[in-house]
Amino acid sequence: MSENILFPTGKPHISFSEIKQWKECSYRHKLVYIDKIDTFEDSPYLHFGTAVHEGCESLLETKKVDRDKILRVMKESWQKAGFENPEWYSKQPGWYKHEPVETWESWANSMWDEVIGFLDKEMSGWECFKAEEELYEPIEDLNEPLSFKGFIDGVLKVPKKRGKGYEYWIIDWKTAGSWGWRREKKQDLGMTAQLILYKHFWAKKHNIDLKDVRCAFILLKRGAKPGKVCDIVKVSVGPKTYEKGLKLMRSMIKTVRRGMFLKNRNSCKFCPYENTKHCS
Repeated sequence: MSENILFPTGKPHISFSEIKQWKECSYRHKLVYIDKIDTFEDSPYLHFGTAVHEGCESLLETKKVDRDKILRVMKESWQKAGFENPEWYSKQPGWYKHEPVETWESWANSMWDEVIGFLDKEMSGWECFKAEEELYEPIEDLNEPLSFKGFIDGVLKVPKKRGKGYEYWIIDWKTAGSWGWRREKKQDLGMTAQLILYKHFWAKKHNIDLKDVRCAFILLKRGAKPGKVCDIVKVSVGPKTYEKGLKLMRSMIKTVRRGMFLKNRNSCKFCPYENTKHCS
């Protein structure tokens, strides 16, 4: 078996982002990852998310954050992208509500203000095992070699509430609106599979028993009231859920290798390829 055999994307690995894209619409996955048709559109949410993640990484490692530096970089990138220009935001979809960059800065500060206290309450005695940990692990039981690549926002080492020893919490920061996530999103395999797969490959990498690894999304809510900015969405990974996540990954690999790309008409609404020469 040759180790030079690449996935149809031209890479020796896959990521959760690819799996999520494929689950939403396998034809769109083909356009993005195989045909390499770029429709990237910059947005304030991306710049804001990058800044907030950087601050949270620093908080995990040192419990401090250089707010002035991070927000200065964000503001400079904001201006360069033209997000404050009426010509830019007047062209955005109807759901987009323009807010000045100072509002976004205040949202970031309120998130950083509450992260440590929130983690202390939810995961008493926690310590940072690793912030921004890369995963690059071979996927088992495949005819042709392929690896899973990912970046975990944080792994916290938390004393067990019962008995001796520690639990390891894999956490992923998600910025959200002031209302957080609806129940459907919290239970959507397209979301939860991210942490299921992170748990699988992280436990394998460190040779840690799966029962000692737990997972959660930490929601950081824009514009939420003080004391309500952070929320936790715990992802329960029992045997059935665990197998569903692995099955989703294997199904994606199998169908992409077979060249099966079906259009999901239910996911067209926000698709950048809709009614273009690439997909009509």
